[in-house]
Amino acid sequence: MNAPPHSRLYTFIDEPREYALYFLEGQRLIHDLAIVHPIHGAGFAYFRETVLSVQPMIALLKEVGEQFGFYLDSEKPKFQFKIETSHQGDTRCLLLPENFSQFPEQMNGRVRLQRLYPRNRPPYESIIEVDQLALRDIVNRVLRDSYQVDCAIAVSDTSDQSLMLHQLPMLRGRDEDPDAVRNRRASIQEGFEQIFRQALIEPQEIANAFQEIGFRLLAHRPVTFRCNCSWDRFLRHLVKVWEQEGESLFDPGQEKLEIKCEYCKSLYEYSRDELRQGADAGNRPA
Repeated sequence: MNAPPHSRLYTFIDEPREYALYFLEGQRLIHDLAIVHPIHGAGFAYFRETVLSVQPMIALLKEVGEQFGFYLDSEKPKFQFKIETSHQGDTRCLLLPENFSQFPEQMNGRVRLQRLYPRNRPPYESIIEVDQLALRDIVNRVLRDSYQVDCAIAVSDTSDQSLMLHQLPMLRGRDEDPDAVRNRRASIQEGFEQIFRQALIEPQEIANAFQEIGFRLLAHRPVTFRCNCSWDRFLRHLVKVWEQEGESLFDPGQEKLEIKCEYCKSLYEYSRDELRQGADAGNRPA
């Protein structure tokens, strides 16, 4: 069976220019994640739901080079979810433990959002304590408290697709309505659920479908599973540990350390000499 075409995030706007709608066609993204991560059953269903809920947030990143990380650390039930993604759509994520097999209706724990900016600007980080909240409510809290925007997320039950409805800044003289996003979402729900059921993947077909419910296509960008790990990146981290732990990093008789990237499962090997050389290079005067 051939893999679906690369996933894309589409940006639409309605004719009154009051709402933007971001549609994630995520079938290839979920396909690639399913190959890499050995999660099955209800655990993978939750993994899928979380990825599709969080990924449209890249629409809120304002410039090329901007990135964010969404880290969910649940105490009850016990699991961790991580997703790191960028303005240009490069995405990597994981769910631990890999044998997680639940689809929790609610969770207790915390969510950490980290936003990274280009040109060495200081990062932004927020932490939200979670007490008996469902995934949808967690995502809404992040949008409201960390991004300070009025948005609503919808995830398809039938296709690997989702959308985020975003209320644009109010025009001067217009009264604020706290229920505006919810009401607008309800007004187009039948239309976007029909689009979900069609599982469209061709850009023109997607543009035409949303045009029928009052949204005009502005742009789209690729969304791709891509890990930025490398042998050199892991070496820099290992050298710091080597400087503290030395030979205790190696078991008796072990010649090389083997490191596996938790995001993409790539394997890297390091010898004692490579760690020593890395430490020496780092300690040389500039």
